[in-house]
Amino acid sequence: MQLTSTDLLQGLGWLALWLAITGVIVAFSIWRARRRGSTTLALDVTRNASLAYLGVAAFGIVMSGLQRLGSGSIALEGAAGQWVAEQQDALHSPTCDATGTFHVELSPAQGPAPISYCQNWLENVPVGPRLTVYLGTLMGILASAAIAWAIYTATRRAGMRDPFHPAVSRTFGFASIAVMVGGALSTLVTSIGMTLAARSLKWEPEMTVPFELSIPLWPFAVAVGLFALSAIFRYGRQLQLEKERLQRETDGLV
Repeated sequence: MQLTSTDLLQGLGWLALWLAITGVIVAFSIWRARRRGSTTLALDVTRNASLAYLGVAAFGIVMSGLQRLGSGSIALEGAAGQWVAEQQDALHSPTCDATGTFHVELSPAQGPAPISYCQNWLENVPVGPRLTVYLGTLMGILASAAIAWAIYTATRRAGMRDPFHPAVSRTFGFASIAVMVGGALSTLVTSIGMTLAARSLKWEPEMTVPFELSIPLWPFAVAVGLFALSAIFRYGRQLQLEKERLQRETDGLV
């Protein structure tokens, strides 16, 4: 999908908005920590930022559900979107002309409107493909939220002077699994949903939208890092317990 100048400006606007929101969160965290006389400024800022991200993730889950399931529209992305854009001549579904107007008017009075294609947008998509795309989006959001939750747990426990609490190691271990499974399946399931949506269009009899599936490698790399952090915090807990045991034995001798 090619971006027009309007799309680019809109994207830059959203980026600026998110950067502004991040700046507000950081500034508020610093102000609040200094007002309380906190000596753990970095921990406070990181904890508040991760908690804010969890709120944004929850909001994203709700909004994505409303967008995907509450509307019959889907923007085709990835390999499926590129394939459909290249094979528009084989479509029997209502499509756009050069001005972006449908060749065939879609009138609900004539019964259920057929699925249509217009500049990478599908209208009147069946619920199955939309649900599949939403599940892919949901997996990706939950995978990123698992990382934010692990960071929040670690910073909260560190602020309580207990950085090697067992919950920290367990949370990073869970996050590593969530990212490895959810991150990989998110791309896979979304790709399947996009292909199913494209196949819902009315094509020439000999045309079939191919499945082009790929599994990204980044979730596995991130999962290794999170698992390493889990092991480090677990080892730190063991050293802490050993130190406490030696201290008790030393106090007993005195």
